[in-house]
Amino acid sequence: MGMGLGAGLLGAAVVALRLRARPAPQPSLPDVISPAVFARRVQRTTRGQIVYHASGEGEPIVFLHDFFPGAASYEWSKVYPEFAGTHRVLAPDWIGFGESERPDRALRAEDYAQSLQEFIRATCGGRRPVLVGSGVGAALACLASAQHPELASRLFLFHPAGTADWLAPWVPAPLRATAWSARGRRWIYERYLAKPACIERWLARRRSAGDPIDLAEAVSVYASFARQYGAEWALARIMSGRFRLGPMPETERLCVPTIVWWPVRAGDAPAGLAGRPPVRLDWLEEAGPLAPLDRGNELSARLRTELFEPVRLAAG
Repeated sequence: MGMGLGAGLLGAAVVALRLRARPAPQPSLPDVISPAVFARRVQRTTRGQIVYHASGEGEPIVFLHDFFPGAASYEWSKVYPEFAGTHRVLAPDWIGFGESERPDRALRAEDYAQSLQEFIRATCGGRRPVLVGSGVGAALACLASAQHPELASRLFLFHPAGTADWLAPWVPAPLRATAWSARGRRWIYERYLAKPACIERWLARRRSAGDPIDLAEAVSVYASFARQYGAEWALARIMSGRFRLGPMPETERLCVPTIVWWPVRAGDAPAGLAGRPPVRLDWLEEAGPLAPLDRGNELSARLRTELFEPVRLAAG
């Protein structure tokens, strides 16, 4: 009897530990992430599984989102559906973000570039896609295309951004030093990065000029993703300084037509960018870094014009 009682207590303890280790229930994801006409699919890469939304036939276009709390392909959801009637549209979530795998291990910029290369080779049927990216996603598209010149046919980079001073818009300067420790990074993420109120303030600062859009939908989507299990791991790499990337890495090695769309409200473009073939710099008047969401019609029109007109390179 004593042995049976001991075994029972041991089993109860094991069950209790398992329940404690199990991730807490996560907020359900909104239904507005992608239009119903887009199929949700999964592609395995050597760096992790990528979840993406796909629709349409023809020349492939891949839309790549920025890196920030709750980031996902939703960022381009006001733009990419416009091209499903003429192109094969693919909208992936970077590894560590959105619905993709969130591995608890360090991924370098080169790892993300490699995962993008593998994703394209597996999903684009041997065709060279057009890459459309924003923020850090645009910089990674630039890096991948410089390392693999055969990867893409054209690049459209909206507000390409690096990881320098990444915390500045989020966290007061006196508190940024706490990011040196794992506990400090976790505290920053929970206190300043993942809260809906903080996400709303950050989005409000990035809006374009003119009538402000209702941010409720965007805040709901980003906050839902930001509170998913493991969502802080990818951002912890940036906070720790182990993930470093410039806004236009290895530009001198680019050999495909590249257009940089720079929102005027974001300040100066990266130094030396204008007039450097094959890169062309186009300014977006009155636009802010949130333009994929609040100026989706304008970006769609610009992209459509470029896709159906002869390629124009920068003079130089």
